[in-house]
Amino acid sequence: MTSLDLSFFARGNISGSFKKEVSEVLNDCYKRFGQRVPYKIEVYAFDTAENLNNFLREEKFKLGMSFNTVDDASVCTYEVLRGYPRLLLCSEQLSKYGKQARAGAIRHEAAHTILHGALEYSIFQIPEDCRHTATVKGIDNEKLEEIFFQLSLGVKDYEATRLLIEHDYIHCQFAYALEWIQPAEDDKTAWNISKTNRQTRFVYESALMRPILFTNPLLSLPKSKKAPAESLLQLGARMEQMITILGEKEENKVLAVAGSIIESLTDDTHTNIDSAFRQLISLI
Repeated sequence: MTSLDLSFFARGNISGSFKKEVSEVLNDCYKRFGQRVPYKIEVYAFDTAENLNNFLREEKFKLGMSFNTVDDASVCTYEVLRGYPRLLLCSEQLSKYGKQARAGAIRHEAAHTILHGALEYSIFQIPEDCRHTATVKGIDNEKLEEIFFQLSLGVKDYEATRLLIEHDYIHCQFAYALEWIQPAEDDKTAWNISKTNRQTRFVYESALMRPILFTNPLLSLPKSKKAPAESLLQLGARMEQMITILGEKEENKVLAVAGSIIESLTDDTHTNIDSAFRQLISLI
């Protein structure tokens, strides 16, 4: 393993035990990743989600960028605004997870720093042919940008989960997925409202791609991979619950597109995102 500069910064009331837990998880994780570790990583621990979001807002303001809460920084995330990866962790939100799920969440973001820790992995553009198709079919440009952004997160989540499984981080990823994948009671109502309009239907169905891509490497594990049987069944049931509310026709469409996206994924993130979005457009 190359020499790693792992700096830790506390923002707010951060306990020594939380810092110790994070440090142990990351040191073990990066040691296992070996030569792929970036030369420099900063870890910021925030006591509340509000302080984490305020930090991101201030950082983006300094760089002339708009802040978007769709970044989903309430638990933990990573960013590369300074040209190197920074892990942003919220102790308030992570404390609601079990210990194994906390480790899974932290490791998932650490995997992103390995795979997507350069600025180039935050810069993507909607293919012009896709933009044209969406415009012709009545999709607002602002909505299209949001869908594209969410899909890019889904593709990168797939890549991160796949990397972690390759390094035998399996149980913690199931634990994290089960904390994150939580079907809501009002999902059916939201779908019944969304399905009546082409744009809202496209937004809703596109949003399902991120959890599908995130969990696919886990749900596709062969029995020989020591996948925890109970967690496998539970996660599969939750994903099925999220998708079956679409009804057979739309469910088949979404699963067909998701399957096509997954089959086309390579080791090149930019190619993956472009290819995935071109296939996603067929849902309109």
